[in-house]
This record gives sequence, structure tokens and C-alpha cells, in this order.
Amino acid sequence: MAVSIGRRRTVATPRPRPLSRRGRRVLVAILALVAVLYVLVVSFYNSEGTNNVTGGLGPTDQPGLIITVEPIGVNPQTGQATVDLKMAWQGDGLVDEAGRLEQNVRVMIDSSVGTQEAKFIAGDPLGRLETIIGIDGEQSNYPFDVHTGLLAFSADTYTKASDGSFQSTGPLVIGVQSSGGVSGWDTSSALGAGLSEVQGLDLTFNRAFSTQAFALVLLSLAVILSSFALVVGILAFTNRRKAEVGLMSWTAALLFALPLLRNYFPYGPPVGASIDIFVYLWVIVMAVIAATLNVIAWMNQTRDALNAASAHVDEAHPNEPNAELHHGA
Repeated sequence: MAVSIGRRRTVATPRPRPLSRRGRRVLVAILALVAVLYVLVVSFYNSEGTNNVTGGLGPTDQPGLIITVEPIGVNPQTGQATVDLKMAWQGDGLVDEAGRLEQNVRVMIDSSVGTQEAKFIAGDPLGRLETIIGIDGEQSNYPFDVHTGLLAFSADTYTKASDGSFQSTGPLVIGVQSSGGVSGWDTSSALGAGLSEVQGLDLTFNRAFSTQAFALVLLSLAVILSSFALVVGILAFTNRRKAEVGLMSWTAALLFALPLLRNYFPYGPPVGASIDIFVYLWVIVMAVIAATLNVIAWMNQTRDALNAASAHVDEAHPNEPNAELHHGA
């Protein structure tokens, strides 16, 4: 009996297995991979939101209206981006020494969502305004989606007639430049060069590398978790491992944890994007199959255990039912 108890204690309290050379290599490789991913995500996160500008006003002293375009927001779900426009006059001829306009100025801003007209009255300084532009891109390609938008500018001076209409008194030359950026996005601004009566720029927004890496890491974690659950379910279903209530609880919890993990994708797209069609839907399917296999395995193994216990009782007391009948008689 003492030997039996000692054996049971040994099985109940297993001793730690020493780490082999192969195990150390695997552990070092995992730690190195985590360190590399951490460095990449953090370093690119600190440098994201940049604005790569090509073209633009360049070095010139000629008089003209200078418009500085600063992207401040991107919303792929609505297909719109928000930009800040700062307007200033370079040189003489339109503003006084205090920087106030000597004539009425009208600026036309064209984009795919329509035309916006900004008026600045004589005696006021040129200011700034926010405007919405349309952007075109496939959000379903998240996290590798690209969105582009177009802006065009023209400006003139005008007077207001007695009937309330506006009459142009001459065009103004415009120069454009760009600065700033949007968090989570890398912006590319292609600007028209020099000064001209009509100016435009193309804006391109790419997901920052840190956003892409973050999304891919979360996607990999979801695949790994569901794969482990499926492997455990298959082992239990084929009686290579014992089906336990803890395993069933774990696989059932995955069915709630995986959709919650989907919400942690940075600037995540709506349900139905390419990551769902190609990966995440099948992650959920694997988790459901794993939970089902664990339940079936538990039912089968419990039934077999009950049958074995019943057979053991019958073998130990083969005549017990007959004895009870005789005693009753």
C-alpha cells in the first residue's frame, strides 16, 4: 500500500524536466523573434505619421498666395480625409504692412466630394480652414490598403455688386506646400511646382508599418491559439489524450476570446475584410471544431469508463444478484 501511495504522489506531483539543448534553442529563437518584433513595432511607431513631399513651391520670392496643406485625419470607412489649409500671402501687392487684405479674396477648393468656396474680406487677414476631401481605396485590403485623394486650388480677387452678386477682378497665382501627417498613416504629397493660377496636389495614405506589424502579430496569435486547440481536440477525440473539463472550458472560452481579439486590430476594418475571408473566419471554424471534438471525446471516454467500471463490478461479484434473490426468498 505504501508503494502504491508513493507512486500516486509521484504521478500527482511531476518533477520538472531538465531543459534540453534543443529546448534552449527553441526558447532563444522565440525570445529573439519577440525582441525583433518589439523593436520594429516601437521604432516605426515613433517615426510613423510622416509626410513625404515631392514638388511644391520651392525657393521663390515672387508674390502669390501660399497654401500649406496639412493632413489631419483619414477615415477609410467613409472614404474621406480631413485636411487643414493655412493661407498666407507672399510679397507685396495684396496685403498691407499689418498683413490685412486690401482686396476681397476668394479661394476655390475642388475635390471629389465637391467644390468649397472660401472668402476673405478686405481688412481681414488671411486665415486657415478645415476641409473634407474624398479618398479612393480598398479598405478590404487591410492592413495593406492604400487610399488616394486629389485637391485643386484656384483664387481671385472680387467685388460685390449692388445686386449682391460677386464679380471677379482678376486671378491670383498660387503656390502649394505640405507639412504634418496623420497618426497611423504614412502620407505622400505630390504637389504642383512653382506658382500658377491653378494648383493641385495628390495625397496618398498608406498604413504605417507599425500598424501592419501589429495587425499581423495579432492575426498570428489567433491562428496559433486555434491551431493548438484543434490539435488538442484531435488528440482527445482519437483517445491519445484524456478529455478533461478544463480543456473543454478552454476551447469554449476561445469562441469568445477570438472575436474580442479581432477588436484590438489597430484602425481595424469592418467585418468582411480580406483578413476575415482568408484567415479569421477559419480561425473561428477551427476553434468551433476543437470545442466539438473535446465534447465528443469527453462523452465517449466517460461512457467507456462507466462501462469498464460496470464490467469490473460484475467480475468481482458475479453471483451477487442471485444471492440477493435467494435471501429475499
